[in-house]
Amino acid sequence: MSSMKKLLLLFLSLGVISYIVSSYLDPSENAILVVAEEPYQQEIARLYCEPDNRDLSFITFEGINKRISTGKCQFGDYQIEFYQHVGLVHRCYNQNAFCGIKSDRKGITDDLPVIVKDINGEVVATSLDIDEQAGVIELFRVPTSFPYMVLRTNLGGARSIAYLHFFTAKPSFKQVALIGPVSGWRDDGKYIYSNEQGEWLVDKFVKVPTPHLSALSDWLHFPVAYKFVDDHLERADEHIKSNLKVYSETELEGINEEALQIRALIDAQTNSKWDIVNLLFSGRSDVPLSGKFFWRFTDFVYQGQEELAWQFFERAIPDSYDILSGDTASMYTTKNTMRETMKNWIEDYFPLGPFL
Repeated sequence: MSSMKKLLLLFLSLGVISYIVSSYLDPSENAILVVAEEPYQQEIARLYCEPDNRDLSFITFEGINKRISTGKCQFGDYQIEFYQHVGLVHRCYNQNAFCGIKSDRKGITDDLPVIVKDINGEVVATSLDIDEQAGVIELFRVPTSFPYMVLRTNLGGARSIAYLHFFTAKPSFKQVALIGPVSGWRDDGKYIYSNEQGEWLVDKFVKVPTPHLSALSDWLHFPVAYKFVDDHLERADEHIKSNLKVYSETELEGINEEALQIRALIDAQTNSKWDIVNLLFSGRSDVPLSGKFFWRFTDFVYQGQEELAWQFFERAIPDSYDILSGDTASMYTTKNTMRETMKNWIEDYFPLGPFL
């Protein structure tokens, strides 16, 4: 028999043995073979993390145990420990490794999601020092060359309100910066990055409501870049200015067409004034052009193109708006009052230019 055939038979035998063994393992006796989670590290920050040696894809509590470890990190001379507790109602954003969750049960009081210990094993900080209101505190994965450890606190809510806490272990454990809210829906690492100048940047998300503060679903969200300078964050104005959007002729033609379509609806005088206001500011996926006016106008202002915003306003809102039937909010009674409302709105939400 050739050596190649012997090798093939060996592989097949191993496969059969593996299948037989796995078939007879009883999952209820925790005999399932699992693949260990990958460790995580940031060399410059001196952060080295090892997940707990268990399958964290599904969290269970056995016997009288009211908490389980989801991993530990060596951070300089400090150890960061993550725990999840029985009776949890919150969930980790990405994965259970290096994610702590406190209990929702009233009888459980010692349910700290994160504990920080010094080289002697003494507790120097806990989740209460980071954010006592946060139900979830988890390690935020960032580019490996980032010089700080980052913990994300999730305060819950329909929009997954999250904050980022930045820590150093040099010369001692301390928080150097806090920024938020940030979007809890974005993938890890996407709002911490560096630019061509070698600056470390963090995107904060700014909520921009409609002038009449309509439903939250109508509000817009924009990222605003901040940069690290000597262990603190400040707005990265030069980076923002150099990255403002430049609209192509094709894009402007498409936006102009939307303005003319809105104008035609108003000129037709078939909708009430309140219906038109809803069309201008409320984004509904089932209604063509719904919310396009507010979105386009705001985006122009945000991108530093206020002149284009007002050109869009004039194309979309004809003088015939004034004679539409029905009532509406006083800030939108006429085209002139709407124009004044939008000017005041810019001053309120974009006081320092196109970036807050």
